Amino acid sequence: MEPLRKSIMIRRWTGADIDYVSESVSREGWGHTRRDVERCWKLEPNGCFIAESENKPVGHVFSVIYGKIGWIGLLIVNPEKRGLGIGAALMEAAISYLEERGARAIKLEAVEKAAPLYRRLGFVDEFDSLRFCGMPKHKDQPRRKGIVSLIRENDILEIAEFDAQHFGANRLSVLKSLHSDFSQYCFAAKENQHVEGYIMARKTLDGLWIGPWVCNDSLAQLLSSTLFESMRKEAGYLRLGFPALNENARKLVEESGFQLVGKSIHMIRGDRKNQGDVTRIYGIVGPEKG
Repeated sequence: MEPLRKSIMIRRWTGADIDYVSESVSREGWGHTRRDVERCWKLEPNGCFIAESENKPVGHVFSVIYGKIGWIGLLIVNPEKRGLGIGAALMEAAISYLEERGARAIKLEAVEKAAPLYRRLGFVDEFDSLRFCGMPKHKDQPRRKGIVSLIRENDILEIAEFDAQHFGANRLSVLKSLHSDFSQYCFAAKENQHVEGYIMARKTLDGLWIGPWVCNDSLAQLLSSTLFESMRKEAGYLRLGFPALNENARKLVEESGFQLVGKSIHMIRGDRKNQGDVTRIYGIVGPEKG
């Protein structure tokens, strides 16, 4: 690729870069495991970019395409190399890749200090994305026989179609990957034999991350209590993030014993029409994938 300010090159990840990216993400305290990073690379290898200086990696970014929606995450520049335009160069590479693949809208979640960079690149604020953490209180919930069950492999296609109505694009590849690794934490709710909601979770370095979690409001409590019951023997905190626009999600997680620990800004560049219904999103996959 083209040299940046003489000494910086932007190239795509290889398998040999996974350890570097994993260590970089761990240094930021985001909780991702090495497997999380590897999963990103396998999901969209051509959308993963590394910045190099003197043949050494100094930054990275990940991007993924979901039909007409692109998503960017995992943008990190080595601390000693910040302020040199490396982050902007990585973002431009990711944006170009997604637009070449047909993305009409590109989204991301930004921490406050990074938002000015994204705004300069054409992103605009849409809403806050809240972060909660806690150890859920155990509550005996009335069971609705046959409503919630473990997700089977042949359920994934229908779940992806249901998810797309709310996220705004089909994320089949992401859902398949998470189910493959963590099927014991994947539950679907069906009414009249049709999917009306689902919840998934994955292990992190210090606990578990809940999400994606998408459902009709009437099923949110049932899905979460089923998942919490399956996690009772797991160590560590449970974490999740969701759009602040979903007021029912905030009420539910606070009543379950979670506390607000931070937020990011959900941003978009490009077409803002037909972007799904985020008020039914109770948990995002993660800031890096939406």
